[in-house]
Amino acid sequence: MKESAGNDLVRIFRTHRRQQAEQRVSTASSLRVRAGRWLVIAVSVAGMVAAAASLVLIWTATAGTPLPERINNSMSLGSGLVLLGVAFLVAWRAGDHPPNVSIALAVVFITSHDAFLILLEELRVNAGIGAPVLGLTYILGAGFYIRASQLFPRTLTSDDITSTPTIWGKIKSLRVVLVFFLRARAVWVFVAVATLLTVFVNNRHFSEAIRLVIVLTGLVYFYVMYRSSDAETRRKVLWFLEAALAAFVIGLVGEGVNAVLHGTGSPTLRVVLSVSINAANCLALVICISAAVFYAGAISPVLVIRKTFIYGMTAALLLFTYAIVEAFLVNLLVDVTSISDRFASALLGTLFGLAFHPIKNRMEHALRRLSPLARRQI
Repeated sequence: MKESAGNDLVRIFRTHRRQQAEQRVSTASSLRVRAGRWLVIAVSVAGMVAAAASLVLIWTATAGTPLPERINNSMSLGSGLVLLGVAFLVAWRAGDHPPNVSIALAVVFITSHDAFLILLEELRVNAGIGAPVLGLTYILGAGFYIRASQLFPRTLTSDDITSTPTIWGKIKSLRVVLVFFLRARAVWVFVAVATLLTVFVNNRHFSEAIRLVIVLTGLVYFYVMYRSSDAETRRKVLWFLEAALAAFVIGLVGEGVNAVLHGTGSPTLRVVLSVSINAANCLALVICISAAVFYAGAISPVLVIRKTFIYGMTAALLLFTYAIVEAFLVNLLVDVTSISDRFASALLGTLFGLAFHPIKNRMEHALRRLSPLARRQI
């Protein structure tokens, strides 16, 4: 009896220690996910500001920039604004869901890299300052992209790769490489080394080849995830697979066109091809990633439509009311209080700005009462 009681105490003690360890791991994971969410929000806001500022500079401050380059940069920035907004919404609504946060991190760093690149070029920033920023965002974007392909919508395992009915699971050498890069440390070392190679080998075609290799790596993991999962997981990962495939194919087509032309052909033909390829790439990424986010359930389309309607109506109502009130009250305030008209307008603007949130809440409550669907979603 004493021996049995002692064994029970040891078993209880070990169970308690294991539960404490699991709780610490869960807490640490939750903290990392929360930090990742706030990182996405901060970087997406910074990227949207950079993209908006770049658009202004492209069409106002750089009169000597060729028109095709302005059009290409504007398309990249426009699609970037949309994708950064999508990443912001995913992070805002993701909760403590690591797969959604991993996708948001990939999208926000890939897109913000392009926005920062164009802004630094327009501002003529010293390369000693711009290079570290661009290098860091490139590494983070590429690393989070590969990791997202391994973590969304569930964690990919070596058994998935081994059992997948594809060439990547049947050929041993390919299988070993894919299993090796399931380790997070291996991914980050690979991305860092690849980025350093583009720094030392200053060649645009070599840099594009490295980018395509990174895109292909994520594409393969998305494909393995798709082929080795159930119907629900396939539905969630399908559009991300399509986005990676579109980016890879369009990149290959672009490099093929550059290799064939190689400085030959009419300038008009090169401009048309360049703008067309860039437009196809931007449009494909916006459509695929937006559809992927909606199909994966990271953002509800009903939520986006409802919030857009509520915020738009609230802003329109306040601006219309402010315009009417400002026309009649500013002069009255100036006469009665002897303050400047600018200060009076700023004071009224502040009051109407403070009224935005209460009015928006009232409209949401009214919509909740009127619509059963909104009652479930809000």
